[in-house]
Amino acid sequence: MSYWSQKSVLVTGGAGFIGSHLVPTLVAAGARVAVVDNLERGHREFLAAVAGNIEFFQHDLLDYPGTLKLCAKRDVVIHLASKVGGIGYYTGKPFEVFEANLRMDGNVLEAVIAQGVPHYFYASSAHVYPIELQQDAEAPPIREDQVIPAHPELSYGWAKLMGEKRIEYAIAEGKNLRASVARIIGAYGPNQDFNLATGSAIPVFIRRAIEFPKLSPFRVLGTGAETRSFCFVSDIVDGILKSTSKLDDQPFVGPFNLGAEGRVTIGDLARTVVEISGKDIPIFFDTKHPTLIWGQALDCHLVSKLLGDWHPRVSMRAGLERCYADIAARLASAT
Repeated sequence: MSYWSQKSVLVTGGAGFIGSHLVPTLVAAGARVAVVDNLERGHREFLAAVAGNIEFFQHDLLDYPGTLKLCAKRDVVIHLASKVGGIGYYTGKPFEVFEANLRMDGNVLEAVIAQGVPHYFYASSAHVYPIELQQDAEAPPIREDQVIPAHPELSYGWAKLMGEKRIEYAIAEGKNLRASVARIIGAYGPNQDFNLATGSAIPVFIRRAIEFPKLSPFRVLGTGAETRSFCFVSDIVDGILKSTSKLDDQPFVGPFNLGAEGRVTIGDLARTVVEISGKDIPIFFDTKHPTLIWGQALDCHLVSKLLGDWHPRVSMRAGLERCYADIAARLASAT
């Protein structure tokens, strides 16, 4: 972690889910941290513990002049900000998701290059991979080289893939840029969005369990046989920091899959959340809507090779218990 001491680091989306865990880690490592967030999904209170040790800018990255200014005199830019949501948001607002992410990613990269920022991290996603490789619940884990021929299911995946290619082409053209690109899968942990319309599976399941029977039924989209891979947020943060620090020695790290290997069925995930709640909750599997992605798991051998000692350390059960306690506390404080 000595790499980060006294470095000026800008974190986009730093008040969001992953950012709210990354920023305190950077502060503890001695970095001089600035956070930019439009607070559409982020919350300043997530950073309350380090508020006196960071600069905070409420800014929309779709505004290029402001983004250019924020990137000035930075040693590292970590770009986490993204237009994200649950599967319903992605399928209901495909143009909005695609357009916002393309423009945001383009603005940040252009500003990084224009300001001569030495090191850049770009948060990509498992959604870049072809849907054909995710149509079986037990489909083989996907390797990084299987991204082509491209056919992501969601506009979000297409936008992230375009973000990756922009970086690749900038480096190939000789731009003054060193970059790390991670395809993150299944990040979960405290501070996630638990809104029923926009949240992802784990926080939504936990909220449904906490508020049952007032919030009923305990609804799960799909058959429950679908599979996913999940990785606790502290392990994701560790991978981000380790990969970025490698840029002292090489101009490009990745793209690499960042997450835990193995998978869990959505049904078993829901049942584990119910078990943690200690309640007797019947689960309603809503099969009215077609399943888009049956199995999503990545081959994560490359990240261990690139980063040496990186591997997930937090077990699924321990991570879910921490998420349950976090969401219970946040719901209680809101009443």
